[in-house]
Amino acid sequence: MSTIEGSAAELRRLAASQDGYFTTEQAERLGFGHSALHANFVAGGWMRVERNLCRLSDWPRSDLEQFAMWCAWFGGDAVISHQSAAELHGFGHLHPQFVHVSAFTNLRLTDTRLAVHRLQLEPHDFESTGTFRLTTPIRTVLDLAGGGISQITLDEVVGDAVAIGRVDAGALYQEATAGSDRVSERIELALSACI
Repeated sequence: MSTIEGSAAELRRLAASQDGYFTTEQAERLGFGHSALHANFVAGGWMRVERNLCRLSDWPRSDLEQFAMWCAWFGGDAVISHQSAAELHGFGHLHPQFVHVSAFTNLRLTDTRLAVHRLQLEPHDFESTGTFRLTTPIRTVLDLAGGGISQITLDEVVGDAVAIGRVDAGALYQEATAGSDRVSERIELALSACI
């Protein structure tokens, strides 16, 4: 296998892990220079989706591809979080206006379709769907408790999380008490409302 074929296979594997998406920086790290990038766009094998974000042209569409797209835009280092993660987990009826992502990055990616939370997450704070990562059910609830949603909405989120068996009430309470007083109090109120 030639170096070019090897790079193309590596890029395809990377893109497969991100629902067909990849950044120009990721392609460059795999050996695609400016002229190779341009040639792949002209040949139709790749399409430009956003600034510095590309997708394999033959990649099938999916219902959740917007989440993979935003995570890929951050070079694969972002995690779907907050209201968006709650929606994906089936907690509450938040209907977020933006896709919420958490990323510990200096990138200044701004878009009116995106809400970026600059957080350092530990590996136990997120799980993989196969093509993007999202915060675990407990981390999602804790993030929402620390944010600006109303107590009534948080009560609904916690009630759903416990009712469908995605969150153990005792484990949530224990995690909440290790956090700030505000988060602990809000979680305690929400757990009281759902019991």
